[in-house]
Amino acid sequence: MDVEALAQDLVEALGREAVALDPSELERYSWDALGPNRALPPKLAEIQPQPLALVRPRSTKEVAAVVAVAQRHGVGVVPYGGGTGVMGAAIPVAPSVVVDTTGLDRILEISQQDLTVRVEAGVLLSRLEEELEESGLMLPHDPWSLPIATVGGAISTNGMGYRVGRYGSMGDLVLGLTVVLPDGRILQTRGVWGKSVGLNLNHLFIGTEGVFGIITEAVLKVAPAPEERVLTAYQFPGFVEGFEAIMDMTRIGLVPSVLDYGEDFLPSHEGTISQGAALYLAFEGFREEVAAQRSRADAICRAHKGRPLPQEEAWRFWRQRHDIALRFAKGRRRGRPQEPAPGARFDYIHVSLPPSRVLEFRELCQEVLARNRVRPLEFGIWGHPGLFDAVMIHPDGDSCALAQVIDQLLTAAQDMGGSMEQCHGVGLKLLHLMAREHGVGLEVMRAIKRALDPGGIMNPGKLAL
Repeated sequence: MDVEALAQDLVEALGREAVALDPSELERYSWDALGPNRALPPKLAEIQPQPLALVRPRSTKEVAAVVAVAQRHGVGVVPYGGGTGVMGAAIPVAPSVVVDTTGLDRILEISQQDLTVRVEAGVLLSRLEEELEESGLMLPHDPWSLPIATVGGAISTNGMGYRVGRYGSMGDLVLGLTVVLPDGRILQTRGVWGKSVGLNLNHLFIGTEGVFGIITEAVLKVAPAPEERVLTAYQFPGFVEGFEAIMDMTRIGLVPSVLDYGEDFLPSHEGTISQGAALYLAFEGFREEVAAQRSRADAICRAHKGRPLPQEEAWRFWRQRHDIALRFAKGRRRGRPQEPAPGARFDYIHVSLPPSRVLEFRELCQEVLARNRVRPLEFGIWGHPGLFDAVMIHPDGDSCALAQVIDQLLTAAQDMGGSMEQCHGVGLKLLHLMAREHGVGLEVMRAIKRALDPGGIMNPGKLAL
């Protein structure tokens, strides 16, 4: 590979200031939030990132110019937004040009009447939220990474946020997209509600991590700023009681704007002991709606042994819901941890299940973890009763053993009719389970990949394509 010739062509296309080859800058873009203290099997842990050059385009046309150069040189193109993905989707595992999309940072149009926003892919979610608030609107997507994630990254992983139960995932907000295809053409879908004229091409790019094209603009649904917001919190004696309360709310169509439920565990002589489960609810909307939802939810929670927590506890949860992103950003400024820290390894799963199988799956989690000397830290539900998560730790620091436990749980979720992942994408971490997840569907995706990207340049090595 003639990196000097590649760099020269990129400079001619974008200008010298938009191209970087410095090793320290390339290092910054060779990793994301998939950290070394997660459960990484040896094959994944041995991957060496291969960024050849970094580019910072400022427009869709400049992105198309980068793709054209990459095509000529036969190198990969990896889009990179906020770098907050936790599965390794932004890691350049083949010789690649890394495209920093944060220069695509314009909010192009906010429409109060249409309840839409047209925005470039590199805009931070927090900035978009702030500008929408000035127009009396709200961004329904509210992930932990809101202060540091970008619009394009959230769409490319189809991320979920705290308001997922009421508004769905980031992909559910997408009306239209502008995308640079692998051959350099620019595709623009129509950003309006209600289309029944063939395949919805937006779904080629929602949750597919840039393997079919690079998102440069989006038209998104937004919501009116709520007339009222009420927060409540309840403590339940165990997971089952709170889960039944959530199911009762779901059965009558009561959908809180935010539903965050977690059962915490502490170490004990027998392994771990449950600390009970806490449910945090936010109700948003017009006053009469909020009052009715709060009243009925309170009755349901109390009927299932839910004890109201102090109001300050509910507001503490709300104020701190993005703190993990701020800690991540602070740690990132210190650089990538090159080696795992000594001691325990932790990891988590976020599976989607038929709600009728959730309690069964939770019991299975307890059995598998206990059998393998892995400690649960939390079992939880996020937004919808079928969205189950488990956080766990291997106290001996055995990454391979923890990775095997993770696989047991993910395949069990698949066997129960669920999906192995609901909100973080596939990246590198779940590649080995893609065939099991999709069956013939993976061959369909590979056929689409060959048709659109015969050279395999778009984010190579991802989605098992």
